[in-house]
Amino acid sequence: MLLQKGQWLGRGSLLVEGSSRGEKVECDVVVKSDEGGFTITGEAVFKEMGKRELTIRVADNDVGTYTLRVQIGDDVLGGTAKLDSPPNLGLVWNDTGSVHATFALFTISNGYGFRGFSKLETTTYTWEVAFALKQDVIGGDNVVSLARRRRRGP
Repeated sequence: MLLQKGQWLGRGSLLVEGSSRGEKVECDVVVKSDEGGFTITGEAVFKEMGKRELTIRVADNDVGTYTLRVQIGDDVLGGTAKLDSPPNLGLVWNDTGSVHATFALFTISNGYGFRGFSKLETTTYTWEVAFALKQDVIGGDNVVSLARRRRRGP
């Protein structure tokens, strides 16, 4: 499966149909695996819409795909995805049928790309987010920099 456990940081944009500029999106999520699949927890911060907590459950099913449960804030979506080989695709929707979203998850040079479309009643949204594994910086008294530093003027 394409997903890898760890802490992931994402940056990208969300574009509302009819707008000429995308809204900045930042995500901080933790991916944990267990016997039945993966759980993704964290938050997405939108420049205009604020912060939304999210939980995504990706579970194996008996037909070779994965069952999804996505909770973003108070909104809950269910769906299905194919995540074992490219193209990695998914579709989620809410119970009333007023929200539908489709996405692609793919590898990029330093992590994953996450691109998709959603339809909320009469408004269409598109998004693109690049996720990179968070690298913890380890420092200590025994760390010496070998980089040359410029001297500042007199």
